[in-house]
Amino acid sequence: MITTNTGKFIRYTGLAWLSALMTRLCWADFWLICTSVLSLVGGLYGLGNLLKMPAMRVNFFLISAVIIVLASAFGVLFGFVSISLVSHDIWEITIDYAYTTTVDLALAQAYTNTFAIVFWLLGNRLHHSGMIGSVYQDIATCLHDYKRILLMLVVAILICQLYLFTINVVVYGGKDLATEGEPTHPLLALITPLVSVLPFVLAYYARGYFQAGRWVAGMLFIILLLGELNWFFLFGRRSIVYFFILLFAGLGHANVLTGRGIVKNIVPICISLFVILTIADTYHKMRSVYGFQNLQRMNLVDGLTNLKTNTDDEKYDSIRKMNLSVRSAYSSLALGQFVNLFRTTPHEPLAGRILMTSILLATPSDFLINKKSVLAKEALYESSYSLRLTDISETLYLEAFIDFGWFGGFLYAGFIFALFYGIYALARHSNNPLFSLIVSCTSVSLALAMIEVDMITFLANIRTLFVYYLVTRLFFWKTEPRQPSYGMTETSKTILR
Repeated sequence: MITTNTGKFIRYTGLAWLSALMTRLCWADFWLICTSVLSLVGGLYGLGNLLKMPAMRVNFFLISAVIIVLASAFGVLFGFVSISLVSHDIWEITIDYAYTTTVDLALAQAYTNTFAIVFWLLGNRLHHSGMIGSVYQDIATCLHDYKRILLMLVVAILICQLYLFTINVVVYGGKDLATEGEPTHPLLALITPLVSVLPFVLAYYARGYFQAGRWVAGMLFIILLLGELNWFFLFGRRSIVYFFILLFAGLGHANVLTGRGIVKNIVPICISLFVILTIADTYHKMRSVYGFQNLQRMNLVDGLTNLKTNTDDEKYDSIRKMNLSVRSAYSSLALGQFVNLFRTTPHEPLAGRILMTSILLATPSDFLINKKSVLAKEALYESSYSLRLTDISETLYLEAFIDFGWFGGFLYAGFIFALFYGIYALARHSNNPLFSLIVSCTSVSLALAMIEVDMITFLANIRTLFVYYLVTRLFFWKTEPRQPSYGMTETSKTILR
């Protein structure tokens, strides 16, 4: 069964293929804009579907599809318009530097849409199977019936974070550059996927306490949220955005969000957006003023205190505008480079080498192979195609394209679906509400990061979820089996009708 908004998501994102093909005939810039706008409209319809259906907001595939389309389409559109307004020649220089063309960018967007459509269809299949509904019910059970265990987990994560801060494992930018190439600290590797639970849970309980008039308890949770924001701040601008999305997911959990409700709350929404953009801009300003490596050795409190006096506002504004324009289109430029490579040269896709190396590198330690002997990411691309690459944006749909060409989206999506189907099935049949909550928060966090997650990171998170399952069984080994939910709720049926 396909909803109206689902049909429009597929229709508009699919229609973008037609405008992308038109770039090969005439008016390439015009058709690139049309491709991006059609994709953006389709993504917004998909977002509307997620806002109306609370259970859909824990579905990895549906969220990923929307994020992929919106981020890539908006990125290309914003980058093209903002740079071209300054000078169209600068835009031409930018895409030439990335070894791509306007035609390739439009085709890259169309391919990205195909990847997202496959994800959307797979997500709908999961939703209508009742599997997502069961996991969603478990989340409510965990939040209401297992509050003590959940708060114990939150406290444990906060203590681990404080310890990692104290020993300087986590610094500005996340991992210390001085430890590049060394194994990640085991405690950091263990809690990183779990961190996404904190903003959601703390915001949910803070809302409940304030609604019940328990202001002291509510303020305590707000203080904990501010402390947690410090962790996300250190990992970058996108991480800050993810924090607030997870926070709003906790505040609006189980609520149906309509256009009328958004308009009614437009003032707090605008204030929230201003706060998010200000904090994200502060992160980038510190990096521009002090330098990345210097910040990893600095006291961040001192850096924030002296930031205003050390900043040349006019110079920084010009840097910020150019950075935003180029970085917004970063993933599309990277994909466009390989579209151009396969379209204009005899080079062929890598036929699964990226997937195989990702699986090898995602295994614990050097269990299967000496990881230092494995070429991956940029090193693999450079050796295979004699390219010179620097910090290209790694995404699953980019790796799928380099690995299998135009059919890569179907193959990678199928592989990812098999993995997540196993995770969701385990959550559904394990009678383990805590694990279901962890799976939901982790999957939402992964979906939000689809514009920067590669297969190695993805597989590492899946591996860690299986570890969490074993650990959470210690808390729920005596849980009474609940009645399985094979269908959808009445609300779901009404909206999907």
